[in-house]
Amino acid sequence: MDRRTAQQELLRRYAELLDDAQAFACALETPLVPSVWVNPLKTTVERFLAYCHQAGIAAEPIPWYPGGFRLRNCSRPGATLPFVAGWYYVQEEIAMAAVLALDPQPGERIVDLCAAPGGKTAQTALRVGPEGMVIANELQMERLSALRTTIDRLGLLNVVVTWADGRTLPLPSAHWDRVLVDAPCTGEGTLRKRTQSWYGTDERFRRHCMAVQRRLLRHALSLVRPGGIVLYSTCTFAPEENEQVLDEVLGDYGSIEPFDIPQLRATPGVRQWRGRSFRSDVEHARRFWPHHNDTGGFFIARIRRTELPIPEEPSKLSLPKRAQLQPAQRLDGIEWFCQRFGVEPELFAPYRFWMRGQEKLWMATAAAAPPETFPAESIGIPLLSYKQRQIKPKTVALQYLGRFLRRNVVELPDEEAALRFVNGQSQNLSTAEVEPGFVHVRYREFELGCGIYARGQLHSQIPKSLLTGVGREDGAE
Repeated sequence: MDRRTAQQELLRRYAELLDDAQAFACALETPLVPSVWVNPLKTTVERFLAYCHQAGIAAEPIPWYPGGFRLRNCSRPGATLPFVAGWYYVQEEIAMAAVLALDPQPGERIVDLCAAPGGKTAQTALRVGPEGMVIANELQMERLSALRTTIDRLGLLNVVVTWADGRTLPLPSAHWDRVLVDAPCTGEGTLRKRTQSWYGTDERFRRHCMAVQRRLLRHALSLVRPGGIVLYSTCTFAPEENEQVLDEVLGDYGSIEPFDIPQLRATPGVRQWRGRSFRSDVEHARRFWPHHNDTGGFFIARIRRTELPIPEEPSKLSLPKRAQLQPAQRLDGIEWFCQRFGVEPELFAPYRFWMRGQEKLWMATAAAAPPETFPAESIGIPLLSYKQRQIKPKTVALQYLGRFLRRNVVELPDEEAALRFVNGQSQNLSTAEVEPGFVHVRYREFELGCGIYARGQLHSQIPKSLLTGVGREDGAE
């Protein structure tokens, strides 16, 4: 099935749900405009807009999402200096709506069962703040690195990453304030993405998705405290994966609440589909069609947990066989960091430090802690690593703390030098202001990260995960 045939199949399948089939078809033919939201931990909206103005980028505010923008003439927003520095996150516009509906509050403890690549985790972590925490879980190992890269680049110190099956994630039951289930699905709503290779849905795959979705939603209901919120979302149009899953799982354990996002058009959840009727409160769910807001397609249901206890389902857990993160006993690296970069030890007073083994030191907020029931993959962001004969600072820590550093900071002279650095290249650089060894590299207001300065040369230590071909027209995004 080619792409056009797949689009025609969507039109036939959802004809009875569409208010304007022609507008829907036209929307599917039109590529999405890239969209981003600004990271307040690293910059401000004003500084971001000043950068866009200088770079000739047309940043159009998203009216319903504060700090969100459409970039109408920027084809590769994931390959810029501010992106590397963590100033913003690139996210399909309609996906931003999920966390608005979840409505996290400061200080809450929240679980994201299917977290990669981390956009919704990041939005949630920013909203709960340093007094709250987020467990960001991901099952697929190949997606886990993208999740951790997002957390590191944005500087999210209140996130704990776990690697487990979200259907059986062994966390305390009835304990969490909110749980996010952005469920794997057939992905029909993502057809407008430039990089999307969706060409139709095999019904066997749809049934597989439905089985996974039911288990994820049921487990989310068991994790959230009575009175708490479960947010269920997908990027597909199919009632089988949306309203039907809600109808089959919720029972008396949860009720679907109405919610509204001003200036964002939506339609109610459907009560009937192909001869099957669903529970009445599915009408409170919201469907976002591509032609209504010039976005991708999305489905959101906000569920309020009842007091009724959920029986535990027996399951065979397959958990990582590795040691748990422990409170750090070795903190001499922090003293070295303070001396090397000219900061006072008090800078680190608000944070807690964790290690697994004796090599890497993580820095996190006091409120963040790994689960006691199984090993976490990471907590907060890595601060430094202990090598055999040296201590090495981590790029993401230097980016996060860069504005406080007073010694051994290299100020790059121009954009060309900055582009060479973030592309992992070495370059000649004469400066008498830094000592040989590890340095922090900055270009104008962009905190870029770790380098090594020796004998008139600056050697980039940018991690591979941040090598996005910045400044190269043919680079991969």
